[in-house]
Amino acid sequence: MSNKHDANVQKSTLVNFQIGLIASLLFTYVMFEVYTATPIVNDSDIDLTIEEPDVDWDGVYKIYEEPKPKEVARKSTKPVVTPEQFKVIDNDTKITDPDKVFKNEPIDPSSIIDADPVDEDPPFFDFVKVESVPVFPGCETLGTNKEKAACFSEKIREIVSRKFNTGLGEKYGLAGVQRIYTQFDVDADGMIKNIQVRATHPKLKKEAQRVINLFPQMTPGKQRGRAVTVKYQLPIVFKIHN
Repeated sequence: MSNKHDANVQKSTLVNFQIGLIASLLFTYVMFEVYTATPIVNDSDIDLTIEEPDVDWDGVYKIYEEPKPKEVARKSTKPVVTPEQFKVIDNDTKITDPDKVFKNEPIDPSSIIDADPVDEDPPFFDFVKVESVPVFPGCETLGTNKEKAACFSEKIREIVSRKFNTGLGEKYGLAGVQRIYTQFDVDADGMIKNIQVRATHPKLKKEAQRVINLFPQMTPGKQRGRAVTVKYQLPIVFKIHN
């Protein structure tokens, strides 16, 4: 009796499992059909209206014409002379009529254009504009033109401060600040020339000339690699205390 009961229980369990599996598959199929079905739209239920744009037609028909291709300008080239067209002349041929071979036509003088004159260097150059400044003795080892110019000015100021007799102003009754304007040339040989002085008293002018003549010979300044005359301006200013 126990064995039959167990067999019935196993049989009903298998049946229940099959029923549940079929029900699950059926449910899945129904849901798939519901969510993936394509809805059918009735064209009679849709009011579709297409508006065409207004066209202003003047009643004239225009025939379409294809655009003409643009013309490309062609460059005209001179014909190349072939070697066969050259005329070979014998070097030993003597010229019997030189007037026909060499045509000496008269030249109109008005057609001759005068060449521009060649720019010549000026007689002197300013100290601040010359390519290479004059070199004062003791400044030769410096490298740049700017350093040599600064050394030149410093050496001159040292000589003026040591050699100029400032006591002359008080001796001749001068007072206050005295300004002496001097200018000189360092020529192409490095010598001091063309000294010009403007001072408030003749004795100060003479003293400034004396001191400038004490400057030693220098290495001349150069322009385009050639020694030239260089002009230098030297103001001398001192104050007389009474």
